[in-house]
Amino acid sequence: MSISSRRPRRFMGAVVAGMALLLVPAGFTAAQAAPTVAPVTGLKIVTAPPSPSGELSIVWNASTSPDVIGYSVDVQDQPFGGSYNDFVPAGDPLTYTAEGLSPSQPVRFTVSAIAATEEDGEFASASRSVIGNTLGDVNEDGTFFDTIGNTFEYEIAWLATSGITTGYPDGNFRPSAPVLREQMAAFLFRLSGFSEYEAPDESLFTDVATTDTFYREISWLAEEGISTGYANGDGTRSFAPSQPVLREQMAAFLYRAFGFDYSHGFDPASFADTPRSSTFFNEIEFLALVNITTGYKEANGTLTFRGSQPVLREQMAAFLYRTVGVVYQLDFFPSGEFTIAPDAPIEPTS
Repeated sequence: MSISSRRPRRFMGAVVAGMALLLVPAGFTAAQAAPTVAPVTGLKIVTAPPSPSGELSIVWNASTSPDVIGYSVDVQDQPFGGSYNDFVPAGDPLTYTAEGLSPSQPVRFTVSAIAATEEDGEFASASRSVIGNTLGDVNEDGTFFDTIGNTFEYEIAWLATSGITTGYPDGNFRPSAPVLREQMAAFLFRLSGFSEYEAPDESLFTDVATTDTFYREISWLAEEGISTGYANGDGTRSFAPSQPVLREQMAAFLYRAFGFDYSHGFDPASFADTPRSSTFFNEIEFLALVNITTGYKEANGTLTFRGSQPVLREQMAAFLYRTVGVVYQLDFFPSGEFTIAPDAPIEPTS
């Protein structure tokens, strides 16, 4: 089975230059994290954003454990999974610089303390991570006060470092709140990269004023055909900006925004609560096919999508994160097509 995206794609992952292998003394092998090896502390990004050169530098404090011979630094570009390792000897300054990074995608740095045990010569490590990009950094504890330990903490951090969300003035993200339709317009507009768009002088919707905070984003959503709003019955249309986005509507928004083209054919439906007669059946099935959503596993063993429920802000972060990963895969193929791997579930379900 193949799918395609007809909309121009502007989403490129972080490209890391200067790749190197993990350099360790001969005769040693990697071991699992051991409680006897203290992790590094004070890990942070020190490059002052913005960084036109595409570089990010990190620093950290030394492990307090004895016999530490150095530090493993893992650099992973997100959300696409490419990574490389490097090694910083214990005697060197505890700093590392990655080069050639994209300004629009986050990068995760993971630093592990490496110790040589006297008994068997194995390494033992304990790691700490920090997320950042050339627009700013997001520490391991989370961008927002209310997302620490959240299931989708990383995806929310990605949303923030990519400039797709700024959260609320009180420093919170409000992950369990529903996504409003005006917020969805803003998320998709910022992710699209169409910063040159100019909104019309007159609003396309009766309930969206030209002075509204998200007027430009909502206008773009309408002119791109991503949302047509609601008919008022008198030839005009409304957008209902303060209404929550339902999960089935979210599927349609993502499908249209990225120009995906897919027909489910005669295969069985993925979700027990989404029959073929559903308005957004193809859109929801597409999200399931490429693992943008895995649905909910109910007590009776069936999978459901719960399309009539509002999509939460934490879930939306995950959906956008996974969608960009799908777009990235499509960009690798000149024909705009790729084969779906059926055995690559994404957890946790949502």
